[in-house]
Amino acid sequence: MALGSSIYKANVSLANLDESVYEDVSLTMALHPSETEERMMMRLLTFLYCFEERLEFSDGLNNPDSPDIWKKNLMGDVEHWIEIGQPDEKKIKKACGRSERVSIFTFNEFKLSTWLPKIKTKFSQNKKVSVYKLSVKDDLDIHSLVQRTMELNCLLEDQSFFISDQDLRVQVAVEKLKLL
Repeated sequence: MALGSSIYKANVSLANLDESVYEDVSLTMALHPSETEERMMMRLLTFLYCFEERLEFSDGLNNPDSPDIWKKNLMGDVEHWIEIGQPDEKKIKKACGRSERVSIFTFNEFKLSTWLPKIKTKFSQNKKVSVYKLSVKDDLDIHSLVQRTMELNCLLEDQSFFISDQDLRVQVAVEKLKLL
């Protein structure tokens, strides 16, 4: 019998000072059995960083043909394809063919050093592809904030997140990596 996903809810007061976005965001996320809480939180942070109308979680890990997050236009075409982690070349090519913009958010420093050179070689001239690195800057791990129902505050300023609940605050830096 296959394990099912665990459901998490996050109510986030978002203040993105870089983009002048101030929203109360209510999200329901499924933690796939093969996914860690850290990766789920990176999906949440990525969603908040990219927040705009019609942005939504896809069925990502359940469907290899879908991104983790996407924005579709009113006709159902993908405008923004967002991946978390280190997708392979084939998936990035597919994303470029199916959407206007592709963003990749990576957070594993160890894997980044072997993955990024390959991606640079293949996609340095592709204007659709952007790669970002998320780095937790505090001694606390991001999964310290994880609860089944989360009430969070998120401040984004100068490419840094400050995400907190009533007891903890974690800083996460966002760095856009150069592909050229």
